[in-house]
Amino acid sequence: MSPPINPQQIRRLLSAVLAVALAGTLTALVRPAPATAAPGDLILNGTFDNGSTQPWWTRLASTSTTVNAGQLRVRTSATVGKPVWEDLVGHFEFGVTAAQPYRLQFDAAADVNRSLRVSVSRADTPFTSAVDQSVTLTSSMSRYTFDFVSPFGDPKAVLLFHFGGQAASTVRLDNVSLTPLAVNPATDPILYWNGVLLATYKALDLPPTSSSREAAILHASMHDAAVSVTGVGNPYRVRVPVSYPGTMDNVVAPSLHAAIDRAAYDVLTALYGGQGQSYAQALATAVALRPSGVNAAEVARGDTVGAAAAAANLQARANDGFDNNAAYPVQENVPGAWRPTNGKAAVGPNWGLVTPFALTSGRQFRPGLPAGATGYADLLGKQEYRTQVQEIRDYGGRTSTLRTPEQTQIAFFWANDLGGTYKPPGQLFAHTRIVSEQRQLGILANARLFGLVALALADAAIAAWDAKYQTPIDLWRPVTAIEATEGPGWQPLSKTREGVPYTPPFPAYISGHATFAGAWSAVMKRFFGTDAIAFDATTDDPHAVGVVRHMTGFDDAAEENALSRIYLGVHYRFDADAGLATGRSVGAYVFANRLRQ
Repeated sequence: MSPPINPQQIRRLLSAVLAVALAGTLTALVRPAPATAAPGDLILNGTFDNGSTQPWWTRLASTSTTVNAGQLRVRTSATVGKPVWEDLVGHFEFGVTAAQPYRLQFDAAADVNRSLRVSVSRADTPFTSAVDQSVTLTSSMSRYTFDFVSPFGDPKAVLLFHFGGQAASTVRLDNVSLTPLAVNPATDPILYWNGVLLATYKALDLPPTSSSREAAILHASMHDAAVSVTGVGNPYRVRVPVSYPGTMDNVVAPSLHAAIDRAAYDVLTALYGGQGQSYAQALATAVALRPSGVNAAEVARGDTVGAAAAAANLQARANDGFDNNAAYPVQENVPGAWRPTNGKAAVGPNWGLVTPFALTSGRQFRPGLPAGATGYADLLGKQEYRTQVQEIRDYGGRTSTLRTPEQTQIAFFWANDLGGTYKPPGQLFAHTRIVSEQRQLGILANARLFGLVALALADAAIAAWDAKYQTPIDLWRPVTAIEATEGPGWQPLSKTREGVPYTPPFPAYISGHATFAGAWSAVMKRFFGTDAIAFDATTDDPHAVGVVRHMTGFDDAAEENALSRIYLGVHYRFDADAGLATGRSVGAYVFANRLRQ
């Protein structure tokens, strides 16, 4: 019996062998009549139409390559009982980019039925593969196509055809190409799982507080999984170590798709599995969307990375105060103090105390009290307060004659307060998706963008709810204020699906919608380096079905979102203004301090 093979020794040996081959290849490339590649193709002389074998090389002296009738003919010696990498034909000196999709294609046949393994590998770590597949050859020339997303970047990657472990044969190769593919949003796992999250929002009627927290955990986990696999960027919580143990036959890089899929599946199951949601079918769909070049070993390694990323992020949020259910002391007899509307108890009275994802505390960007007041009595005595109440009475009432048709459309377009909608964070995620697809972002860019947006929205909720509940003024809603002076009768434009007047069940100051919008716009314009990106925005609100509004930029969208709450009759102007300012501070801070490149 042969002594056991030491993988480290083999790795060093093959690195040296491949380095020698590389040197020979570089020499070949400067000879007369150099091989060329088709536009976009990374492979030189993949058609062999010039009659040359350059820059293709062989590892074994007993393996010969010739070009006959425009095909590369590889005559191999018998290597039965030896590993497949014992006998190689390869091509050096092309670069691959982490998270970039590629398509590998080639025609192949053999004089005897045999298997052939093909891989695109790192030059500095031989046989650490971006794609590693085996095919069965017959005497008939067949076309083989494998799509894959490179889990690493390498300026000197290598394409290898593995001939070892087989009887002697002659293999014919032709039309070998490796081409970058355009970004396809339909197969992007970040966009896919964000869509699954939005569907969960609609199914469970989640409040914007908890839903924003859960989105941050999800997207931070997917981001950390992507960073761990590719090595590109800085993680939010954890960079899962990715080593390459084992023999030369199973040293594979983790699948980027598998890592992201597993991270998302584990997080969503942990957060929503107890609420009757199952993600087995969602995972099966995600698997079906993966590139064809992913093999089982790469999937297994990706699963390991994704599971670790999810576990780290879930554990970090296990005791963040999200489950603080201490009762809210309603001050029914204090003019100006919030009291229930529509008979619903206060939502999230302790959410301002939740540990932020990036901020130092929920009060880090706490705004001053409305109208600069010192307390309820002072506020109600101010002309600014009375003016703002009058504005809501005039423009936010159900029967308003001053509100224009466009303002009414704006009001409902941004509402998304009702069960069965994706709520305010969901709408901003939807708009992020629209811009991402418009700008043709790839997986890594989406992982970072959606991670930043999610972290900013989560901290915006904490900051807004801190101002709502943790300050001296928990401001009553306009419907309560107007009723206190005029008696019942006035109702806001806001309504349920059945047409019943509706006001969200938490204090008015500051506006959660405006805070979310400000945080979102701050991240978006910093990520893209400009505010001047126009896009067509959509909504999920049942009173604005099919409405699309054209936005000239991110600030335009945020400001319209904030103003919508006045037209809807549920917020004062200082709620909107302070919410925008607070949100913008939150978003700027998150972008400056998290997920840095």
